[in-house]
Amino acid sequence: MSKKVKQHKATVPGNSMAVKVLGTSREDLGFALKSWKRKIKYAGITDILNEKREFIKPSVKQRVVRTRAVYIQQIRNLNDKL
Repeated sequence: MSKKVKQHKATVPGNSMAVKVLGTSREDLGFALKSWKRKIKYAGITDILNEKREFIKPSVKQRVVRTRAVYIQQIRNLNDKL
């Protein structure tokens, strides 16, 4: 299976912030914890939580988007000249 298929099976339907981890015995607890952390990371939940940890003003977000767009446009203009 590809990573995307595995990631799709790992998420819980109806709740985008939840993942499933299968474990059979108590000895598998370390393995289950490791796989849970990996699934959380691949699902992008840690990124969402880090963004929500600190409030960023909408004007600051717009400024960041604008500066990135200007930078990308400058790179595209340089590539078009070459």
